[in-house]
Amino acid sequence: MKNLVVKPGDVVVSDFGLYQHWSLVTDKLCEQGYPMLISATKRNGTVQEEKWVDVTQGKHTYVTNVSFDRPLSDVLFDARNQIGLWIYSVTTNNCEHFVKKVTGLKVTSKQVVAGVAGAAVGATLVATLSENPKAIKILGVAALLAALVVLTVKATEQNESTVEI
Repeated sequence: MKNLVVKPGDVVVSDFGLYQHWSLVTDKLCEQGYPMLISATKRNGTVQEEKWVDVTQGKHTYVTNVSFDRPLSDVLFDARNQIGLWIYSVTTNNCEHFVKKVTGLKVTSKQVVAGVAGAAVGATLVATLSENPKAIKILGVAALLAALVVLTVKATEQNESTVEI
């Protein structure tokens, strides 16, 4: 089993196949000794500070190369102030948006931007190249291309972040 060496303020990404879930490592540990994570999830519909295992769900999780200049105490304060208030939306208030907002980075989601761009290109291609462009064909190709493009914008993994336990 692989485990991560993390510290408060690290941004970790869990790979859920088609998408990645971004979380912020906090300065608290759960009763099992694992770090607590704070993130925005569809599962909760808001921001919560939760046990590592509840957030990562056993998925491959790694520290990503995200750096910020804000003091950790300010980042954690701002993150905790969003608990129960943040209204989750996959397109405008997702986990990547949340982490970037509280760390002071530009609030955007590469996954959302890539998905929308891929869908637009897919729909346009079918509409212009197909002799008989039916809505189901346009939507199908748009969804397929959106998914493929989202897979290409995964967050970068720090190579030194994993250790064998």
